Amino acid sequence: MKTGKSVAIGAMLMGAISSAAWAGNGNGLPPGPRYNLQVIAYDNCPAGDFTGSNRHQIAVKANYQVISGDLASNQNGALKSDLLKQNTILLKPSASGEFQVADGNACQPNDGAELVLPSDVYGKYRVYVRLVGQPGTGIGVTSCATEIDTTDFDGDGIAEEILCSTENVIEFRSSGSGGKGIKFTDYTKELLTVCVDTFTDGNFDGACDVRVPLFDSQLEYYFWQWNTQGRAHAQLVFVPDTSP
Repeated sequence: MKTGKSVAIGAMLMGAISSAAWAGNGNGLPPGPRYNLQVIAYDNCPAGDFTGSNRHQIAVKANYQVISGDLASNQNGALKSDLLKQNTILLKPSASGEFQVADGNACQPNDGAELVLPSDVYGKYRVYVRLVGQPGTGIGVTSCATEIDTTDFDGDGIAEEILCSTENVIEFRSSGSGGKGIKFTDYTKELLTVCVDTFTDGNFDGACDVRVPLFDSQLEYYFWQWNTQGRAHAQLVFVPDTSP
C-alpha cells in the first residue's frame, strides 16, 4: 500500500472538514472540530489506490459479505495467513495524532484500504456513523485484529488467528434520499475496540470477555471488516471526546 503526506488533527482539523453540512442541524453530532470520512460501495470497482493527503473517501465492494447474506459475518477464527483483504480497512496508528486515508481503495480483490488514526484514538475520540443515499442499502462493520506470532490470545489452543469483535455496526438505510435529517449514531466501542470472546469452560459463548482498544499491544494488525448490502454510502465522523 502507498502512503502520502499526513493530515494533522490539531489546528488543521477544521480545514480537513470535507462537508460543512455534516455539522449541526440536529443530526446528532456534538459541536466542535471533527474529521470526516466517507466509505462508499461500488458495483464496479474503481482503479488505483486513492492516495492523497486530503482524501476523505474509501471505496469498498457493493453486495459483499464474508458469508453470503449475513452483514454481521466476519473472519473470526480464521488463520491470519488466510486473511481476506477485499473490503477490509487496515487501521494504522499515528503517534503524532494524525488522521489520513493512506490507501482509499478496498474494493479490488486481494487488496484492502489503509486508514491512519491517532494511536490513542480510543479514549480521545468518539466516532459517529450514518447511512445516506439509496433506501435498502446497509452495512455490517466489525473491528478485528490478529493474534501476535505464536500466541493464543483467545485460549482455544490455536495460535495466530484472526479475532473479530463480538460487537458489530449494523445499519440499514430505510427511506428518503441524501443526508438531510438523518441522525448519526455513536459507535465508538464497536469501531475503536475489539471485544474478544475467550474460550472458557470448553466453549465460546459469544459474549464479550476482554475489550481490547485499537492498537493495544496484546494484538496486532487491527482492521475493519466492511460488509455491504447494495451500494451503501456511510459517513463517519471522529469528534474529540469531551466526556468526564
